[in-house]
Amino acid sequence: MFVVTGASGHTGSVVARTLLEQGRRVRVILRDEEKAEPWRQWGAEVVLADLRDVAALAMAMVGARGAYLIVPPPVPASTGVMEACWSVVDSMRRAVEESGLPHFVLLSSVGAQHPEGTGFVKTLYLAERELGSLGRPMTILRSAYFMENWGEGLPAVVDSGVMPDFIAPADRKLHMVATRDVGELAARLLREPTLGRRVVELAGPVEYSPLEVADTLARLLGRPIRVEEHTPAAQVPMLMGMGYSAEVAHLLEELDEAIHHGRLTFEHPIHVVRGWTTLDEVLGNLLRAIGALPYMGEGTTVSP
Repeated sequence: MFVVTGASGHTGSVVARTLLEQGRRVRVILRDEEKAEPWRQWGAEVVLADLRDVAALAMAMVGARGAYLIVPPPVPASTGVMEACWSVVDSMRRAVEESGLPHFVLLSSVGAQHPEGTGFVKTLYLAERELGSLGRPMTILRSAYFMENWGEGLPAVVDSGVMPDFIAPADRKLHMVATRDVGELAARLLREPTLGRRVVELAGPVEYSPLEVADTLARLLGRPIRVEEHTPAAQVPMLMGMGYSAEVAHLLEELDEAIHHGRLTFEHPIHVVRGWTTLDEVLGNLLRAIGALPYMGEGTTVSP
């Protein structure tokens, strides 16, 4: 039995579905009953629980071979982001300890080796540190920037033909990876537990720049997409005008500043694992999901 948190998200859904397709028993942890029935139909056991509920988490982990753990990102209007993160991390740490869970895979991020100056990523530094303090076998999966993040605001980009870039210069190549690759690797790491602390850093098949993202969108759409460069700070008033809290907006600014200054890099670059899904595939799926491209048949849509 494997336990999967975040099964309604991009990576957790892939982890759970991959394990189920391999004939493994899977227990998914969800907060919303409305999202539970499809998982039951796919053969998963469903536990409805909040990630801050230590007793429910520990009960879900009892008897499991391993668990996939994520620290959910804050919603746009969130306040008290670090406090909320600490609450989830502390609950997970206590649940792992109380349940006797023999191994877990923690989804982390490139740059999580740094305690400060990385925006949301510093919450993952905290998660790595606190869960690692248990001394239990653990695998830290540090992912590159999700290619799917370019889907944020994509309808506006398609309509206007302009793609804002807050990580200028636009020709700077960045580590990016598809969430499908993250989930499939995490499922494999769960099946291959370590005896100590293992750090696996994952990037896509090649690096891509924001300019290449725009060029790929233009090629897929058959019309020009222009990159409009901004400083990281320029997004703060824009985001707050869209309903983001000042705290979340400034964390995003800090994250983009870290990318801009090359702070979000892998700790062990010569040992980075490479994914296989290309930017073309991901952007094509994102465009189909918003109706900007026709559906091309099975295997071309974003994972559930």
